[in-house]
Amino acid sequence: MENVILCIGTLDSKGPELQYVKQLINSKSNYKTLVMDVGCLGEAYFDADITAREVARAAGTSIEEVRAISEAGPATEIMTAGAKKITRDLYDSGCFQGVLSIGGGTGSGIASAVLKELPVGVPKFMLSSQKIVQAGIRKYVGTRDIVIMPSMADIAGLNRLTIDALNKAVGAIIGMMEMGKPEISDKPLVFMTMTGLSTGCGLKVKSLLEDKGFEVGVFHTIGVGGETFEEMVRSYPVKGVIELGLNEIGNELFGGMASAGPNRLEAAGETGIPQIITPGCIDIINFLAPDTVPGRYRDRVICYHNPQATLPRMNAEELSQVAITMSKKLNNATGPVRFLVPLRGFSSIDREGNNFFDPVADEAFIISLKKSLKETITIREINAHINDIEFSEAIVNEFLDIVQA
Repeated sequence: MENVILCIGTLDSKGPELQYVKQLINSKSNYKTLVMDVGCLGEAYFDADITAREVARAAGTSIEEVRAISEAGPATEIMTAGAKKITRDLYDSGCFQGVLSIGGGTGSGIASAVLKELPVGVPKFMLSSQKIVQAGIRKYVGTRDIVIMPSMADIAGLNRLTIDALNKAVGAIIGMMEMGKPEISDKPLVFMTMTGLSTGCGLKVKSLLEDKGFEVGVFHTIGVGGETFEEMVRSYPVKGVIELGLNEIGNELFGGMASAGPNRLEAAGETGIPQIITPGCIDIINFLAPDTVPGRYRDRVICYHNPQATLPRMNAEELSQVAITMSKKLNNATGPVRFLVPLRGFSSIDREGNNFFDPVADEAFIISLKKSLKETITIREINAHINDIEFSEAIVNEFLDIVQA
């Protein structure tokens, strides 16, 4: 059986490079290409399997009309829409098993939107210019498992630098496809969130649940991690969720750099999945390097966690608002919810003896939570720190009770 790689690029500007990739893949045993041209500037360097004309037609227009548009942005949007539609149809028909894109800023933008349409697990590789480094990888990857490699030289012709990059890109996509699909466990699946500040608790909970026969998937809640968590809760057969990293709520409310958007903490509730909720890591608001912290937070107690993690302390008023926001979401849950509160600190740095420890602010959260959360949701206060073994054991006991009820 031949393995087909969908190759996406702009044949009006990256034609020789895509032709080189096509020849390289087709020279491999049991591999062939399916080339899609998403160029909107001029004529293709060679004939694609899926032409720019077909891509434009799939978007409801013609390539002539696209090329007549004076601005690249609107033209790119049209080609993106057509490419997404064609790719979805091809994938649903089983026409390819992996995707490789070659592009600069425009081509990578189109390819990224297309790749994000494909399910997790489908091999996806993007070779791009240094533009992706400047723009930031999150815009191109989103919540999908897209592998990106920047070419050291601009992808503008064949030379020793670009040939090396193109060979590595082909090797990478073929390598991913050669591995095939791993065996999937039939153990009941649990999704859990955490950050480095609640890892002590998370790893203990994970170990205890694995001893009980569960499989645990962990998500790092630094913005895109929470977005991914919410999406995957809706698409995977999850037995229950455990939240040890809800810092993204405060980041969304107060302008931090780890927001997961306004819909965080909603997917499990809307799908009726049992939830164990904690105030894990809500005491922080996330920024990157110290110079990314806005002036309004610079007089706070700040944890310099690493060179790209600067964490001001949330105050009592902010934590009260976080509690209200969380309660509104949890009150709408259609499945069972239990809320566990560690009274001796919500994160590894929120501990007695540390200048980040602020029991007054933490208590403001608890008071607001009790006022806002509906009575049918149990709140259990535990005289332990979030990373103490007593708290981990309490989480596991509550989880086992709630999923077996």
